[in-house]
Amino acid sequence: MNAMILAAGRGTRLMPLTKHTPKPLVRINGKPILAHHLERLHFAGVADVIINVSYLGHLIVEEFGYRYKSLRIDYSFEPSTPLETAGGIAFAKPWTLSNQPFLVINSDILCDWPISRAFKISSSSILDEKMAYLILTKTPSLSGDFHLVGKTVFNNLNDRNGANNYKYTFTGIGIYRPQFFQYIKRGTSGKLKDILVPAVEKGLVMGELHQGIWEDIGTNERLEDAKSKYERKKREGK
Repeated sequence: MNAMILAAGRGTRLMPLTKHTPKPLVRINGKPILAHHLERLHFAGVADVIINVSYLGHLIVEEFGYRYKSLRIDYSFEPSTPLETAGGIAFAKPWTLSNQPFLVINSDILCDWPISRAFKISSSSILDEKMAYLILTKTPSLSGDFHLVGKTVFNNLNDRNGANNYKYTFTGIGIYRPQFFQYIKRGTSGKLKDILVPAVEKGLVMGELHQGIWEDIGTNERLEDAKSKYERKKREGK
């Protein structure tokens, strides 16, 4: 299975940390956020990963080069104005390596969802007639964007009768078929949400609930919270 890490964001919510450092190189537990993802991909047996870069992207290339342990790394260099999530995926075309379902991970999260699950999902029949498989998690608040019926994903646009059931949010980890991005013109900007919502409405998105660790580290407050949790785990020997 091939993977892609979305790492082209400017990280404006993490200023001033990201003034001279790209967000994926901000450190947690002594190593860059991006290294945590690469480590997990390596141990899961992923062979190839594409990382899209833009803002201060040359620093990411200098830090990791083109190989990380068993992982072969390629880079998708975006324009100075990033192409957003879906636009970045369509521009990089990670599926050209195998034309099979591929894994995408947001770089600004920490999550212990087992990457080995992605191999089982992509090789099963669950995506034969679907476009995406999302890893969801419970939201800290009382309401979220999604809920699940079995493994089918619903949102508040395609299930108005279940408004009180939306307690899950997207972790930033998903498995996608290449066809999901075929109508995005390469080089144009586009958000993943804009193609996910209509796909959910058509019943083309599956998923599962992850009940382990998930941290969104897009802000300074959340970054400090993630650091504290890592330090606590270290002291507890976990």
